[in-house]
Amino acid sequence: MHKAFYNIHKYLKNHKIIGFSILFLYTLIISFFAWNIDLEEDITKLIPGGDRQVLLKKILKEADFSDKLIVSISAESENVSPDSLVIYANEFTRILEKDYSDYILEIKGKVPEKDLKEIYNFVHENLPIFLNEQDYKVIETRLYQDSIKDRLASGYRQLMSPTGFVTKDYFLSDPLNFTNLGLEKLQELQVGDNFSIYKNYLITKDRQHIILFLDPAFPASETNRNEKFINSLESTVVNLNEIYPSVEASYFGGVLYSLANANRIRKDIQLTMGIAVSLLLILLIFFYRKIYVPLLLFLPSLLAGVTAIAVLSIFKGSVSAISLGIGAILIGVTLDYALHILTHFRNNRDTENLYLDITKPVLMSSVTTAIAFLCLIFVRSEALNDLGVFAAVSVLLSSVFALILIPLFYDPGSTDVEKTTFLDRIAAIDYSRVKPLVIGVMAVFVISLFFFNKVEFNSDLSKLNYQPEKIRELEEKVEGLAGRSGKSVYMVTYGNTVDEALQQNNKLYQQLREFESEGFIQNFSSIGGVISSTTTQAARIENWDSFWTPSKKDSLKRDLLNTSSGYGFRPQTFKRFYDQLDKDFETIGLNDYKRAGSLYLDDFISEGEDIATVTSTVSLPEENADQFVSYYKDEQGVFALDRKAMNQNFLGNLKDDFNKLILISVLAVFLVLLISYRNLEISLFTLLPIAVTWICALGIMALLDIEFNILNIIISTFIFGLGLDYSIFITNASLNEYETGKNELKTYQTSILISVITTLLGMGALIFAQHPALKSVSIVSIIGVITAVSVSFVLQRAIFRKLILNRAESGKSPFYLRQLGDFKGSITGTESEKLYRKRAVLDNYRYRSVYSQVRKRFRTIREKNLRISNYIENGESISVINSGYGIIPLFLSYKFEESSIHALETDNESFQISRSTARSKSADISFYKELNELPDTRVYVVYGNFESEKELKEIIGKNAEKVIFVDSEFPNRWLLDLNFEIIYRQNNILVLRKAE
Repeated sequence: MHKAFYNIHKYLKNHKIIGFSILFLYTLIISFFAWNIDLEEDITKLIPGGDRQVLLKKILKEADFSDKLIVSISAESENVSPDSLVIYANEFTRILEKDYSDYILEIKGKVPEKDLKEIYNFVHENLPIFLNEQDYKVIETRLYQDSIKDRLASGYRQLMSPTGFVTKDYFLSDPLNFTNLGLEKLQELQVGDNFSIYKNYLITKDRQHIILFLDPAFPASETNRNEKFINSLESTVVNLNEIYPSVEASYFGGVLYSLANANRIRKDIQLTMGIAVSLLLILLIFFYRKIYVPLLLFLPSLLAGVTAIAVLSIFKGSVSAISLGIGAILIGVTLDYALHILTHFRNNRDTENLYLDITKPVLMSSVTTAIAFLCLIFVRSEALNDLGVFAAVSVLLSSVFALILIPLFYDPGSTDVEKTTFLDRIAAIDYSRVKPLVIGVMAVFVISLFFFNKVEFNSDLSKLNYQPEKIRELEEKVEGLAGRSGKSVYMVTYGNTVDEALQQNNKLYQQLREFESEGFIQNFSSIGGVISSTTTQAARIENWDSFWTPSKKDSLKRDLLNTSSGYGFRPQTFKRFYDQLDKDFETIGLNDYKRAGSLYLDDFISEGEDIATVTSTVSLPEENADQFVSYYKDEQGVFALDRKAMNQNFLGNLKDDFNKLILISVLAVFLVLLISYRNLEISLFTLLPIAVTWICALGIMALLDIEFNILNIIISTFIFGLGLDYSIFITNASLNEYETGKNELKTYQTSILISVITTLLGMGALIFAQHPALKSVSIVSIIGVITAVSVSFVLQRAIFRKLILNRAESGKSPFYLRQLGDFKGSITGTESEKLYRKRAVLDNYRYRSVYSQVRKRFRTIREKNLRISNYIENGESISVINSGYGIIPLFLSYKFEESSIHALETDNESFQISRSTARSKSADISFYKELNELPDTRVYVVYGNFESEKELKEIIGKNAEKVIFVDSEFPNRWLLDLNFEIIYRQNNILVLRKAE
């Protein structure tokens, strides 16, 4: 693969105009598709799947949970007249209606005189529909003669008063005030019974507070527009408070928290990111000595990110804005690839060697990380599915772009200007040799084994909100006055039609009344007493008809006539009342209710294509909330939602899905490692640090009482990807050292350290943020990154050194799993092994890139090796020409323990591999790259051909007593002239011995 990238590099280097044209056209095309993508700002896209979650999405889409602003206009003392509150309220509402039409849809709490009369007439004309069984008991008491006399006397006095012209129609049409029983149900449209109407305003019974409800035109997420609105509203309230010193207004709504969160996040990011970016730029420019490096570093990630958006645009058309927002953070892992390439290029200016060293680990890192992200498609959340695809495409393509673009645009300069920085000095340390560090990491791991499964998942999103003390106090004050003290729970009844939803709501209404009478809930806001389903209305009309029997109506008429005549009323005075008793009432529809006046039914009822909802609000003590919500958990047609329950429905399955995600990711990554390394042990060595990192990070979180939440559990995917990168690069550094003997750990650790610093500066800097969500992300990032780099630098490297490098240094074969099966020499002690030394030889090449080639070659030449060994005696000095990765010298060293063996290998790669074999460090065996370096020996074994015939002839002719040619066309007749005789000639083997 490295050759393909190197060839692309050479072509683009030599055809710069073509290269820039391709880059320009590619950028243009992907930008076009990316620009046309539709961003969806639907928070429900984050909700995991499931039948209940699907239903919840429908309910949230249809039900009105709009976040109103509650305004309290309060008296400064008990001596302030309620009329002063009304004057303030009139001026306040006038300003709102005049200047805030763009920001406020509706002002509720002020009922026009016209609406009051319309509402009264509506209830009066449809009175049976508003009466329940308890009301008929009250009506029964009003039919007694004494009660009739008292009510007529009270009505007569009102008629004689200055306001009599207002109350006349009400009294004459309903002398016993039955309509008031129906009107009482309207109080239930607002939480609590602490209100009455005073001069058209909703006022508390102590007449100290007028309450208004404002419907904002923009949702809480529209922070820019809402900020202008709230700033202007604050200015208006301050001015009015100064004008009316005895009255003060205050207000509260969820929009205040949204603005506080947005402003806090903006300030935190500006501060932390400003510092982090500045330090990062200084670090990168100082380390790489190039001012353009920061721009070059982000170029591959930028191209890859835009390409990922373009891919989603082409194949999906739209994408969750949430997923892109989180993805923008997660693809920070893509910067690592450019960092690794830059660092290697800085330390190794040969482009071909650069590609040889870096292509495999970079592509492996990107593929494994992309697969880890892609596993998000198994989480039952559309937004996280989008995130998985976006991040996977970004990560994969960023590595490809980095491999192509970085070597093209980065000029490492000459070796003369190379300077060692503090990072180079830190990276040069082999931390696996520092025993206290190894013991420390092991101790953390062992301790974490007892705690890692105790990390809790917090599904309460409110814990991630920034809640200033001032706003919390305001919330308690205003919502307490509005009757919303304690815990508020939304109760949503639903059905296929509005009538079905209303029918469910009528049942719920009766239950809520029982709960209220028992004191289990404090109060509730419902239309159950006002708006009934058609079935309930018909039943109530039937109750009315059953109650008013002919004899009861006749008795009431007689009593009214007898009593009213004493006040001078004529017999026909109450004709409208008698007509109502005889009226044939009919059921009414929702539109009839809506035409009745200011009932604000849209706050309670909503209708979609296949679902209709009716919403009620319940206020209850905090300690009763969980029990209350659980009561309706399995109730058909009813959904109980408080913030906690809603979040649990949102995120309840997310933790389980992420546990499954981790398992799938590990299996997928292990499969990729197995394909890449083609070796079980190396794959396990690489994957083991990820498991250790995960356990240690979870253990530390548990010990520090840090919980998972929706944000930091997603960020853990990012940490998983970073840890995977570190692990792969340390594995490749160790393998390269094991294979060639060249210790390049410093270069690999340098690039990892820069990655760690950039991550800690970027996400770790958020630890100084005051916003809980940002701080949560930062804490998990810091723990994850530090744990990942510690495990890779210390534990992973220590394991590799112990099981492979140290054993090779001492002349032993590296550890591998099949050794465990060699019980009492059951494999190494076989006759076949003693004869061919297959396992002994091949163990020297285990975990090397040429292992498969060596094994294949050994299979083809093992019989020849055995044959030539018959013509060599133990103790003879031997030279091998063309050692073939050292296979033949190693075989001979095992066969002839007392022989001194010297091998010539002119190919640089073969020479490095041969020289670094374990056997070469323990036996009397040496490797040479130049022919003139070979010492004098008695036996010469020539495999294949050799270009420098003259020099070789001179050496052999001068020293040799035996010459063995294997698969060689090297001239041999000249040896006969030197008194050599042929003692074996068969199977492409020629053995000559000097005659005595």
